[in-house]
Amino acid sequence: MSDTLFDQAIEKGRRGDRLSAEEAYELGRKITPDRVHRIGIAALENRRRRYGDAATYVFNLQINPTNICAMGCTFCNYAATPAAEHAYVLEEEDILNTVERLAPTEAHIVGGLNGIWPYERNLELVRELRRRFPKLHIKAFTAVEIDYFARMSKKSEEQVLDELCKAGMDAMPGGGAEIFSERLYRKHWKNKIGPSDWIRIHELAHAMGIPTNATMLFGFGDTWNERIDHMRILRDTQDASGGFSCFIPLPFQPGKGRFVEEGPSPLESLAVIGISRLLIDNIPHLKAYWPMTGLETAAAGLSWGADDMDGTISEEKIAHLAGAQTPVGLAREKMVDTIRVAGFRPVERDGRFRELETGKSPEMA
Repeated sequence: MSDTLFDQAIEKGRRGDRLSAEEAYELGRKITPDRVHRIGIAALENRRRRYGDAATYVFNLQINPTNICAMGCTFCNYAATPAAEHAYVLEEEDILNTVERLAPTEAHIVGGLNGIWPYERNLELVRELRRRFPKLHIKAFTAVEIDYFARMSKKSEEQVLDELCKAGMDAMPGGGAEIFSERLYRKHWKNKIGPSDWIRIHELAHAMGIPTNATMLFGFGDTWNERIDHMRILRDTQDASGGFSCFIPLPFQPGKGRFVEEGPSPLESLAVIGISRLLIDNIPHLKAYWPMTGLETAAAGLSWGADDMDGTISEEKIAHLAGAQTPVGLAREKMVDTIRVAGFRPVERDGRFRELETGKSPEMA
């Protein structure tokens, strides 16, 4: 019976039809090379129907003003106390000079929760970035940061989002979701917002016309059922609010001395990407995030349903402080070559997933 259910899920996912809860759980019930191969075939047909052979990337810059953070999440090697050896604090002029020097299409801003870079300072950074670089797409601050800014400034989350948008913020990243599991929330990141508040803040952003991404951290003690639950919650939220632009599965980077010695295997990462494409039928874009999957696995992910490779990510810090072995940044030429070798057509995009030269989405349907 389960084989029949798996076949049914594969066929519906291949066509782009909506999977039931039972079909979704069946896809993750048993991960074998043969099953992952079949998931990949179906996910590839699904993505080709929507995007043809196009695979997008963006010339972007990660801006992490500081890694000093008081939340104490057990899985984070990025966060630091003020006295830690790897602690750092950037100054505004250094950030602005880097943006001017690199001239990225998109800036992605996330940082630690602290009093060194409080809400007002971050707000002014967005305002100055917009003033100096009017065409820059500014994707800034996770739901965790929005919650923190609201509490520290004694303003509502809606006020914070409104002020950030007026200052020049275009979109929100999807970080801080971790995985929608109350069990893991209480164990690993209980000092910051949990699943229900993360969803609520993104729904608020969507109601205000702010597009956002969504992420899922996996491979740190989560189960396949918890992964499927996470994807289904995102799908239900998207049905209601329609504001998610992209889903980004993030394999856990264990680093040294962590509670998990090894992160997910490439096979497991490809299975997550493929199931994501088949299950989350209403979030348009699926990203193979190479700084955490590895470049080769991310390239293979294009054949498991992903349509985006993120970008050049100059000066990325979070994954690398967690132990990622990928290069810190990629030149455009390397990104283009990687996509071509994987068998797809590279398309440089802007922060709204529009092809740069035409201003139109490369989506086929």
